[in-house]
Amino acid sequence: MSRPDGGPRPHRALGGALLLAILVLALALRLKGVAWGLPYSFVNVDESTVVPKAFSAANGHPDPRFFFYPSLYFYLTGALYVLAAPVWWLLGHGNLLARTSFVVDPGPYFLLGRLLSVAMGTCSVYLLYRLGRDAFGRPAGLLAALFLAVAPLHVAYSHMAVTDVTAVAFSLVALVLLHRAAAGDGGSAGAPAVSGGSSGRDGGGRRLLVLGAVAAGLATSTKYNFGVLVLPATVAAVFACRDEAAARAAAGGGLVPTWLRLLTARVYAPMLLAFVAASPFVVLDAPRFLRDFRGQAAIMERGWLGFERVGNGFWYNVTPNLTGAIGIVLVALAVAGLAWALWRRSRLDLLAVPYVVVYYVYIGTWKELADRYLLLVVPLLALLAARLCADLVALVPPRRRIAVLPALTLVVAAAVALPLTDSIAYDRSLSGTDTRAVAKAWIEEHVPAGAVVAVESHAAPLVSLDEVAHYHVAGLSPVAYRVVRLELPAPDTPDRDRDLGRLRRREVEYVLVSSYVADRVLAAPEVYPSAADFYRRLDDETDLVREFRPGPGEPGPLLKLYRIR
Repeated sequence: MSRPDGGPRPHRALGGALLLAILVLALALRLKGVAWGLPYSFVNVDESTVVPKAFSAANGHPDPRFFFYPSLYFYLTGALYVLAAPVWWLLGHGNLLARTSFVVDPGPYFLLGRLLSVAMGTCSVYLLYRLGRDAFGRPAGLLAALFLAVAPLHVAYSHMAVTDVTAVAFSLVALVLLHRAAAGDGGSAGAPAVSGGSSGRDGGGRRLLVLGAVAAGLATSTKYNFGVLVLPATVAAVFACRDEAAARAAAGGGLVPTWLRLLTARVYAPMLLAFVAASPFVVLDAPRFLRDFRGQAAIMERGWLGFERVGNGFWYNVTPNLTGAIGIVLVALAVAGLAWALWRRSRLDLLAVPYVVVYYVYIGTWKELADRYLLLVVPLLALLAARLCADLVALVPPRRRIAVLPALTLVVAAAVALPLTDSIAYDRSLSGTDTRAVAKAWIEEHVPAGAVVAVESHAAPLVSLDEVAHYHVAGLSPVAYRVVRLELPAPDTPDRDRDLGRLRRREVEYVLVSSYVADRVLAAPEVYPSAADFYRRLDDETDLVREFRPGPGEPGPLLKLYRIR
């Protein structure tokens, strides 16, 4: 007996079971170790920027006064805090929205933000399945979902209260809707792009197109670089509106003006309005937005700490970035899948390939080449690789499959096993006590309270005297210090923070430095001359009090505590 869509019931049941197993695997990989390091943001220092903005939004201050990221993730996480507050109070933990609660124990706030990323990461796996099923059939969708479920980069960032994985989820919602719009709300899987259809004659495709543009705007309002979704949205509009455009042009509207009006009304305006609605202060606080946006662009152009020796950005984004993100076997399959997509040119191929290629070329010109920027293309590369594998099976004559299938199975198994091993290793690394927590405990025991301590980023989270009042309200008396923050050094810029004479004038008694900063500076001393000189002078002119060195398999940087003579 067959289902209305032509799929045999046993096959559908098996497909459902496989999908459930993949989603359970994805959730397990993303939940393992999600609370590690709390109440501190050891898993990603950017959490310490994002979570306070979300807390501020939850307390009725929607202007983040910070636009290096757009604002939607702040609002979503802040909404979680508001929803959790009554439960938190009923459990006897007090007011979750109180500033004192946030300062004294930020752990629950980091955890809620991380759980949002876990949920969005797992949803992304399902959404990629939906996209693959709609475009290329159920086997390709299931295999793509499996590839994304085990992808180490996606697994890692699903553990973090940062914007990236949530933006990926919104982008996949957009692509599912845009593909359905291009296919006329129901085109067959893998239908060739040149086929006709009702995409321009019914309102369903046009509504889906607008909804896809809105989802693309929300993705961009979570992370700016997802603005490149305008490319697949435009391609989808060509499919969805071509009959309407032809009819309007034939009625005397003019072809070019007609297309400009349609694209503006169905794609560009909805995408822009969704972006602004989800990050309204890019308009309401426009001067600050423009300043921060230009600052972020400057970082991409000049580079950032640790990326001074990357060489060719296009190759660096292949190795180590992309090979680390999905594994070398899947990279090879994805490259072959891109070539196959150029040959097949289905609707989704025409949506996805320009999106992937243009974005990859764009970020290859940057000097700041963090692997997280590849998260935008990872799902589509996984999908194109999966589609290639499914098509190879379909194209081989049945009598020859017995010879081809074992080899292809081995390749697919390797494409899954290698990233899965890396993802499991990442999860296992989220255990034990970080050296920064060890250093904090030792310093509080051996360094007098009230001492002036200069602390680098990626070092121990010491309690500042500025925060002590909140602890007193909570009935706590922590050991606190006058903390002087040493911001990250910028390339080719004099480092005013890392000036031993200046620290002496500020009566700094101790300096705590981290290998996560120092090692990168000393690897490129010509780019950070003043900072490199600072570390050398620390060794020559101050006393090394203690090192906090991670043992085998232990997490955290090497920390050094110096006392200024």
